[in-house]
Amino acid sequence: MNPKLVSVIIPVYNGATYLAEALDSVFAQDYRPIEVIVVDDGSTDDTAVIARSYSQVRYLHEVNQGPAVARNTGLIHCTGDLIGFLDADDRWVLGKLSLQAKYLEAHPEVDCVIGRMKNFVQESIPRPSWVEDFMLSDDWVAYHQGALLARRGVFEEVGLFSASFASAEDYDWLIRFRESNISMAKMPEVFLLRRIHLNNRCNDAEKRTIKIQHRFKLLKEEIARKRLAQSTSGPA
Repeated sequence: MNPKLVSVIIPVYNGATYLAEALDSVFAQDYRPIEVIVVDDGSTDDTAVIARSYSQVRYLHEVNQGPAVARNTGLIHCTGDLIGFLDADDRWVLGKLSLQAKYLEAHPEVDCVIGRMKNFVQESIPRPSWVEDFMLSDDWVAYHQGALLARRGVFEEVGLFSASFASAEDYDWLIRFRESNISMAKMPEVFLLRRIHLNNRCNDAEKRTIKIQHRFKLLKEEIARKRLAQSTSGPA
């Protein structure tokens, strides 16, 4: 059986500092064929120069509209049967794509597969105050797009990312993902290395507060939908 094409979507905004590491971790994967799409969300640094220095990268530029729109642009333009995401400041572990793609090939009843993730603090910077010990001491199941590999149909079922939640668009998508009838498998390997640095959105107190507020709103909406479903599923 011919291996399926994997589309790798990397949204980036002013990510020149770490983008090359992210791309190198993708091209170091032992799985082929892949297409790599970098969606530049209106960067003003050297993001474009770095992305275009990789001949295998498909570079798309748009005006700054936030990560949700950038991810959606990648989804609209990608052509792979399998789709994965990587943030421009994170890295994939070697073997991620091959392990996940082989699992999906062997289990056609499974729609997507996730692994585990581990945080690390960027060298040469002090540990940010919001980073607690447990966040660095172990790895855990990653309900995170960067640790996901999904069949194209997953995004047709769940839909695109919502630009209404600029600070929690990933959380909103994952809630809708959980509420769907999609079959997901969990693998024991660490697939994603998540970088903690001085420009993380969580490192900005105001943005961190907005993110928490958005997540709280989404959680309330999820609970309300579940209660409504329970109240309408009883005997007539």
